[in-house]
Amino acid sequence: MTVTEPTPSVTGPTPTALDQTSLPIEELLHSANAGMIIHRTGQLAYEFSTEGRQWSVDLLDHINKAQLGVCTTFCYEEVFGTRDRLHWLIQMKAPNDYSKLLDMVEHDDKYLDIATNEDRLPEAKGGGNWERMFTYGSLQERIMLGQHGLIHDDHSHEDTGTFVPPAGAQLSQPAELQLNSANAGAIVMRSAEVLYEFREEGRQFAFNWQGHVNRELAGRVTSLLYEETFGQQDRIHWLIHLRTLEDYRALAEFDRSSRAAEEVYGAERLHPSKGGGKWDRLFRPASIKDTLLIPHQRTTPLR
Repeated sequence: MTVTEPTPSVTGPTPTALDQTSLPIEELLHSANAGMIIHRTGQLAYEFSTEGRQWSVDLLDHINKAQLGVCTTFCYEEVFGTRDRLHWLIQMKAPNDYSKLLDMVEHDDKYLDIATNEDRLPEAKGGGNWERMFTYGSLQERIMLGQHGLIHDDHSHEDTGTFVPPAGAQLSQPAELQLNSANAGAIVMRSAEVLYEFREEGRQFAFNWQGHVNRELAGRVTSLLYEETFGQQDRIHWLIHLRTLEDYRALAEFDRSSRAAEEVYGAERLHPSKGGGKWDRLFRPASIKDTLLIPHQRTTPLR
């Protein structure tokens, strides 16, 4: 394994999602130890962008404390995409735990005060609450499970109580070098649609690419692979965690390297009985897409 020294910051520590909570990382669920992730997106109206962000961080701070061990939520900003589009990663152990979250939504007084009862918008903007902050129809969700069936220890979740093996079971990186949704300075969310007839080969390529990245860029990049569930069939997702935004350059350089060309992109991926071919036959054309996320920064950090 190649261990790459993290790029030093000239402006101080890189903000992470941990800054959104006062809880230690050992008590939190995140992209590496959760059994499922609900990825929620929402588009803020420009005029309510400040209020919407504050509402979000106030709400998730309470959720993370009230649902300790059940649910951990982080908020991220979309970068180089759509302005004022927010992303939340709601990390849980299993689908049944969602009932505990619903019980809080319906009966927890503090949650209700933040979510619905407080007048979050000033009179100068017409007053109101969260329902005015987001454009109609923009709040959407998808469910992601750690990709399983590609590693030997597919029973690791029996000890963790997770729905499927946590995505962290995919990793061979030393624990002290692993990045996740809590401690990463940025996340590239990459999605791809695997062609039905190549569903196994497509996942294997995704896992193989990720393995090379995690070995070559340990300490700077950690990639985890997920499968969309209760959504579009055979759409997969990578969460590519970067220590800092500068580490994206290292990822791009690896992708362009002769080693990647030979060992990852140049390898035969399909059996001759399926016509043979490399990675570029495995996915629906134009379906591989990247979204860059950075953790939302509170105006008053909790840590």
